[in-house]
Amino acid sequence: MKSKLYFLTALLFLSQLTVAQNFNPTEAQGTTGNSGTGINIDVVYTRCDWNMNPTASKVVAGTITTYFKTITANVNTLSFDLNKTSFNNGSLIVTYHGSNCTKSFPASGNVNILNITLPSTIVASGTLDSISIAYSGTPPAVSGQAEGYQRKQDGNLNWYHYTLSESYEDKDWWPCKADMQDKIDSMDINVTVPWTGTDTFWVAAPGKLIDSAINAGTRTFKYKHRYPIASYLVALGIAKYKRYYRGTVNINGTNVPVVYYIFPDMAAGTVTTALSRMDVSKTELVEFSNKYGPYPFANEKHGYYQFGWGGSMEHQTFSAMSSGSMTSWSVIAHELGHQWWGDKVSFGTWNHLWLAEGFAKYSEVLAAELIPAIGVTPASHLSSVKTTARSTNATPVLLSAASIANSNTIWTTNNDNAVYQRGCMIVSMLRSLLGDAKFFQGCRDYQADPLLAYKSATTADLQRNMENQMSGVSLTPFFNAWVNGSGTPSYTGNYYISGKTIQLRLTQTMSPVGNPFMPMPVVVKIANSGGTIDTSVVIYHHTQTQLAYAGLPVEGVGPVGNDFITYTLSFTPVTVTVDPDNKTMATGTLTSVGSPLNASILDFSVSKTAFGNQLSLLLNANEPADKVVLLKSENGIDFTEAGIMTTINGQANNFRFTDVLPYSKVTFYRAKIYAGNNIHYSSIIKVQEPGKNNLVISPNPATDVVNISFANPAKEKVTIRVVNADGKVVIESATNNNFIHYDISNLPAGMYVTQVIQNGQVSATGRFVVNQ
Repeated sequence: MKSKLYFLTALLFLSQLTVAQNFNPTEAQGTTGNSGTGINIDVVYTRCDWNMNPTASKVVAGTITTYFKTITANVNTLSFDLNKTSFNNGSLIVTYHGSNCTKSFPASGNVNILNITLPSTIVASGTLDSISIAYSGTPPAVSGQAEGYQRKQDGNLNWYHYTLSESYEDKDWWPCKADMQDKIDSMDINVTVPWTGTDTFWVAAPGKLIDSAINAGTRTFKYKHRYPIASYLVALGIAKYKRYYRGTVNINGTNVPVVYYIFPDMAAGTVTTALSRMDVSKTELVEFSNKYGPYPFANEKHGYYQFGWGGSMEHQTFSAMSSGSMTSWSVIAHELGHQWWGDKVSFGTWNHLWLAEGFAKYSEVLAAELIPAIGVTPASHLSSVKTTARSTNATPVLLSAASIANSNTIWTTNNDNAVYQRGCMIVSMLRSLLGDAKFFQGCRDYQADPLLAYKSATTADLQRNMENQMSGVSLTPFFNAWVNGSGTPSYTGNYYISGKTIQLRLTQTMSPVGNPFMPMPVVVKIANSGGTIDTSVVIYHHTQTQLAYAGLPVEGVGPVGNDFITYTLSFTPVTVTVDPDNKTMATGTLTSVGSPLNASILDFSVSKTAFGNQLSLLLNANEPADKVVLLKSENGIDFTEAGIMTTINGQANNFRFTDVLPYSKVTFYRAKIYAGNNIHYSSIIKVQEPGKNNLVISPNPATDVVNISFANPAKEKVTIRVVNADGKVVIESATNNNFIHYDISNLPAGMYVTQVIQNGQVSATGRFVVNQ
């Protein structure tokens, strides 16, 4: 009866808990985790009751009670991630409504899966239920990048415990469903430690500390965390911490407590520096809230605590830091940025790790920009990021399936450089491309997206929210190139200055050679002769021959299709520099030229039609041509004028001409383009005419009647068409014979073309002359 009463009480508690929160619970999931556990449940709430003694050993002992909702019918088994070697012992007891459950681990393959057989079947899908797992054991030692749960001593020889579960080491110290797409909606963390006097041990954990009762030589620290959390972000630090309570920061009317926990061995001078540096995060908390949306965990806390690893880790509400990290302005900003990017909105799978690390790295840049007191310019901080990102030209930002097999395959130098440095540059380029207003609105929309907020996302979700800021602009080419692809672009090009007007043309080359073109924004800084006046423009290099205005306050990105681009400035430009502030991945030099940049040819092509050879010419739209003349030749050397190419549907850069009198064997074409005071020529197109004509016209020349014969052995229906020199059809009729006669007495004198059309195709052509 007690177990049922307890369970009903817990159900009431959970229902009240859900109503009290300002977020939507994560939706029911199967399993999208790396191990495949928990396929039939959605984790709703977890209570962790631990008993730890760092002085005595590294042993982790406790009971984990998980409340879940079934997402399939007839559930009679459950599975959780748990290290078999450490915890498959007599202390492992699983209970369901007070009854012991049968349990086992796989004998081979991924053996770190705890399989549980329930004593009775949960029949209905959507049933809220619970399971308790009592366990005790020693977590594994560090193995490369796999940290997990460790025990160390500080400089005063005080023992302490700390955790670092990223990426798959949560299972190494507690039973969980390791799946970022099924976050734990709410947690209670209760840790009992020895207490023999003032500050024997203190516990750091996510959430709000609500109690720390002392009882007969122990002290139990109780944390409540009422926001969804991924299992790898659950964390503990157990040490003889000195605590520093640094007041509150008001975020949208909520006073957020700020607290730091530091080991007692840190030198006084270092503590002073650390406190000063970490206090800058209070300003960052406000600034980041303005840019990304309100701080996600305002009802609980913001802070940093020291741990035993050499770097830092973005544990939710309470980032873990080495002593060096506590004095590093960039790490402090980075881990705070993670509270939005990685914690509130996690990545759906480890393939998309860059969504967290790229934005957290860019948060360092943002801190340098928004807080001058840091003493670092964004351009200088981006310089090293860009250098590393450019040298990482073979590893995609989107990690492969092989790369995410385990922590040691994820956390390699190349992957780190890709997800952190190139990821940061992708974020910077998105900002340049969209402009500040649209970029940061996209960030806020992403964070507030009901499909993503306190849940998880993929790269496609970020792309969707950024595209939503613009009208009719697809970022698919950009994301495909920069997230899925690899390579590093460099730039050459030229510019022409006339008064206060400047024209720019860009040419991208790739490393390694042969890699495809990478669409990207290119920032160009333009200054006057003394450098006293300057401006930066953003050009979206959409394809190798198409540019667009970018970073626009209204449109974000303008229409594409231009080979070069023109800006009219408020000053006379003199110097031109490619991306001196390191906002994009572009490097290179543009060269001044003495004449205007002319419209380049995007396409010059020919197609055979029933009326003759149809020539099409497409130019860039920046400077429409004044006139285009089509030239033709029998030998590709001696060209004569075929006619004037005319615009199509009023499009000033799109021209067409139909040559109804091509040469009998082969015809060469090229376009002569008049633009301002300049003349340009297209490449030459060669058109081979059918080798066997079988068309006879007599008499030729003719005055009143013309006789036309042609091959039609199957007696199929064919159309005979006579076209004048202007391309106009003057006679047309159909026949099943292999000959036809026409009265031409009313035709004006001149050259005419006869076409035989079978099945919609011209099968034979011939010419005749009318003399009147």
